[in-house]
Amino acid sequence: MRTKNFRTLLLCCALPLFTTGCESLFAIEVEAEEICKAEDDLSFPAAIPGTASVEQAIQVPLGDFASALPDDTDVETQLRLKVFTATATTDISGIERASLSVRKPGSAEYVLLGEFRGAGNGGATNTLQLTGSGAVDVLDLAKQEELEFLFQASGSLPEQPWSADVRVCVGAKASANYFNLVF
Repeated sequence: MRTKNFRTLLLCCALPLFTTGCESLFAIEVEAEEICKAEDDLSFPAAIPGTASVEQAIQVPLGDFASALPDDTDVETQLRLKVFTATATTDISGIERASLSVRKPGSAEYVLLGEFRGAGNGGATNTLQLTGSGAVDVLDLAKQEELEFLFQASGSLPEQPWSADVRVCVGAKASANYFNLVF
């Protein structure tokens, strides 16, 4: 009987908080300022002369980022690209467009994190750097042990097989609402 009275009392005390906009008292947030992965000698195939495209999947482990989050609640995740740099073994100045996307858990859908559009200055370079397009909301992404990123590039690509050292860093923030667990 005591438990029922306690729940009723707790509910009566919490009700005024929700009507005044204090629902955030029942939320938890976890943030990882930077999660990085370096991939050396990532192989790319030779391209047919002219315009072509390539894509490469990159797995980034999240580690114990989500360990503080409750298992049985929905988690809202914001992910933002901090750094994506590729240093190739050959000239990649012909790349006109490149992008980095992340796959939503359990689906084939990718969400764009950042992109590069070539300036067309004609100078030889072996480095490519993508800039982030801001935070992207992806439900429940934080509960994954690792994330799959997809790098895509198009333009006049090298006509011989090439490789690149890739470094990708993302910032992640996740929040969960405890209200459904408490009541």
